[in-house]
Amino acid sequence: MPRHHSRYLPLMVATLALLASPAFAQDLSPIQTMLETVEAALTGPIGIAVATLAVIGTGFMCMMGRLNWGWFASVIIGIVLIFSAGTIVDGFT
Repeated sequence: MPRHHSRYLPLMVATLALLASPAFAQDLSPIQTMLETVEAALTGPIGIAVATLAVIGTGFMCMMGRLNWGWFASVIIGIVLIFSAGTIVDGFT
């Protein structure tokens, strides 16, 4: 930028700052709605279906004699944590 234009830079910045519309950061309802939708999907019918498939998978592994009990415990603990997450968080708040 040539030197003679640099004196207009503060004026341009101030003008742009005055013309900018205010950010409505207080309205977080779209984000809240999206997060509530994800939570409802994970703990609702979709989550129940996925958990059921995980238990069925462990059942087949057990039936074939290839069940890793550590993995089985991880599946069960994961299911318990997912479906009791709301209760756990409510206990903290």
